[in-house]
Amino acid sequence: MKKLLIFALLLLGANLANAQTCTYTNYTISPATYTAEDQVTINFDFTGTDLAGETDVYIWTWSNAGDGITNTDWNNAPATAKLTPVAGSPNKFTFKLVGTTMYNKSPGQLKQFQFLGKTKNGSKKSCDSKVNAFDPLVFVPSMQRIFPARVGQNDVVSLYFHQDLATTINEQRMQPVSVTVEVFDNNDVSAGAPVTLTVKSAGEKLWKAYFIPTRSYTPGAGKKFVRFTYKFNGTVQDANNQPVTVSTPVVEVPLNEMK
Repeated sequence: MKKLLIFALLLLGANLANAQTCTYTNYTISPATYTAEDQVTINFDFTGTDLAGETDVYIWTWSNAGDGITNTDWNNAPATAKLTPVAGSPNKFTFKLVGTTMYNKSPGQLKQFQFLGKTKNGSKKSCDSKVNAFDPLVFVPSMQRIFPARVGQNDVVSLYFHQDLATTINEQRMQPVSVTVEVFDNNDVSAGAPVTLTVKSAGEKLWKAYFIPTRSYTPGAGKKFVRFTYKFNGTVQDANNQPVTVSTPVVEVPLNEMK
């Protein structure tokens, strides 16, 4: 029994030793609050850690929605993951990132992210950072808008018409009926005839429709969709009390490269 107890203690000690393969790093993020669409600067200080004295340090980062685009090979970090040394301050580095770009996701998909510092071949590393939360996006009120603000060709895109923010008589009085959407490829050619979507009420003076570019259209061989346009359509009554079709201005939206 005594031998079994000694063996168990030795095994536990070995496991703890293997688990303690990283050191915590002091870091700050500026600005203090940020959304997934804002550029942030991570300020590292590796003093007193396993990475102290290293001149080439790299970031390894991930989010709730997946790895950063710089996480290509743990054993051979790419140049795009390299931290920038702070002149005259040994062990201090910075790294800039934008959440939607680093993790190749839309703002609505990103809630939080983490990271660590490492050598190029991964032989030394810091412990995982704490969880850093992205602030939710606050949209600027406008008559026409989409959600999320950054979308790709495979994303569900919500189209909104805030009629209470309309400025023309026709827009204020119209009874919204549909949205006309047209998608364009990387040759700036329309992917097909415009698609008409039915709108639904989403609240007082608020109308909504949604679509997925690759569900409404099929990209041609070697093509991808790079932008789309949309406008809301409805009817107003003319002087003879007859319905007349009117539309809002056409809005153009870029489509980003997303996973």
